[in-house]
Amino acid sequence: MTNTTNTFEQKRIDNLNWSSGSKLPKSIQDKVQTKPKIPLFYLHNESINNYEDDIYFVNNSDEILSFVAPYELMKRDLDCPEVVVAAEPSERDISLTYTDVLPKQGVRIDRQHIIYDSDYLNQIIVYTMSRASKEMWGIWRLNVCEKGMFSSCPLLWEGGAKPLSVVSADKRNDPKDRPILPCVLPIRQQLYQQWAEHYDHASASLMRSITDMIYRYDFGIVGCYYNDTWDEYSSEAEQIANILIKKGADSADEVLAMMTAVYDVSFGAGYTRIPMDVAERIYGLWLKHKSNANK
Repeated sequence: MTNTTNTFEQKRIDNLNWSSGSKLPKSIQDKVQTKPKIPLFYLHNESINNYEDDIYFVNNSDEILSFVAPYELMKRDLDCPEVVVAAEPSERDISLTYTDVLPKQGVRIDRQHIIYDSDYLNQIIVYTMSRASKEMWGIWRLNVCEKGMFSSCPLLWEGGAKPLSVVSADKRNDPKDRPILPCVLPIRQQLYQQWAEHYDHASASLMRSITDMIYRYDFGIVGCYYNDTWDEYSSEAEQIANILIKKGADSADEVLAMMTAVYDVSFGAGYTRIPMDVAERIYGLWLKHKSNANK
């Protein structure tokens, strides 16, 4: 899209109402008793002048959204494409992270220009969390593309159905696909800097990656993922990384035994059950760390 500067500030509009109802004639609607679809989230345009529109993400639900992030939170690992890892947001991305988005409130996420954007394939990606119901509960990644200008359009229907105009509307509840949520990015960066100053950047990266894995799989006592506590198990991650760096490991089973011993000391023997999937992924992180260290 055309706005690329860091001066694009947050802006909210309250009391927006979805106006794009069914395209069927009223006579047919009455005959078939068609119930109009209502979007949970949608895009809304506000004209700035004859050439530019601001694009808003609108929360059309009855819940307060804990965050709206109009940028990519996850990416594929270059060395291992089947693995999803955290994307590091830019300063502009972080500046456009909204918290506590009210019902019927729109938040400005981008801008389009009738000349500069009309001939290109444009894309908008938005992450948000819904707790509207058991079916909706989770982190949603909404992806919409348009050849030319975006118009007001639904992003997700009530109940979780994907509108035809949307490329994808995915609920990221599988731990291996969960993003690092924007609200924990400051403490994540702060701890990384502390580790880097005390150890080195390679060790700090391993500690951060292990904490990411524990946070996303959320197997501990507190339930750190939905409670916005990325650092809840950072001390255990630091210990695990140090043991791996000093002693190494030859299998995921060894990593599992190592992690179990660390958690038994922290929380009591047998109290925390660590998924084998986590041990396998942390073993993979260790192999990648060791490989990079030997280059």
